[in-house]
Amino acid sequence: MALGPSPALASDTGKSYKPKIVSLDYCADQYVLALADRNQILALSQDADKGHSFHKDRALGLPKFHSTMAEVIALQPDVAVQSWRVTDRIENMITRIGTKLVVPKYGSDPEIVIGNVRLAGQRFDQKKRAATLIDNYRARLKNLRAVPRIPLRAAYVTPGGFTAGIETFVDEIIQLAGFSSYAASRGLVNWQALPMEDLLIDPPDLFIASFFDTSLATQSGWSIARHNRLYQMLQDIPTIYLPGRYLSCNGLFLVDAAERIRSYAIEKKIISYKSTLEVVHKK
Repeated sequence: MALGPSPALASDTGKSYKPKIVSLDYCADQYVLALADRNQILALSQDADKGHSFHKDRALGLPKFHSTMAEVIALQPDVAVQSWRVTDRIENMITRIGTKLVVPKYGSDPEIVIGNVRLAGQRFDQKKRAATLIDNYRARLKNLRAVPRIPLRAAYVTPGGFTAGIETFVDEIIQLAGFSSYAASRGLVNWQALPMEDLLIDPPDLFIASFFDTSLATQSGWSIARHNRLYQMLQDIPTIYLPGRYLSCNGLFLVDAAERIRSYAIEKKIISYKSTLEVVHKK
């Protein structure tokens, strides 16, 4: 939700002390950076300021740690936030020292995201800030759902050559941005390799490429992203490069991603906006 459109949002008043917080992984970092005052943050994860962290700029200058139990005990936080990258028995261990553990619910559905923000706001003693963000999120989501649909099929592709089919949050983002899903039109379900044969037989109207801004060290030598023909298609067919930080935490930034895609589409003149949207892309 640009979870936290402004770090200057007013925090809740009426209490002189607010809980001190540590974050155990980079997706948990996003809730902390969006909602907490800087002086509430005792430590963030090692990835808080990396390229795949949506709020990386806000993490600059804040302490980081390795999310070990020994460090948590030493810091004695009031609240610890866990998303995914922690020990299975972390809750039992953390509660022994009097720290409350906040675990956002997994899922990309907007109501799940809203519920997670509300929960974090309560635990951080930042209910007012959370309410402001939720109102902003709902308004932007409503605006996206109201825009006219565009009869263009968008194919999502990663450096590993994977795409997002039906029942994925990326498929939902593509539709929220106003496009049709190329993967869905080809009957692809969930996460799977994007068939080069499909692209050649039935090319998409545009590509949405993501995570090409992060390290490609783990890219498979057999990935279609290394195929010369796909490289040429990315040059010939309109391509929107979406930074990986928009997608690295499941659907947490679903609205931000859809807005970014739509904005890029207008900027690249794939679509235009007058009184209504009209397709200007020519195959």
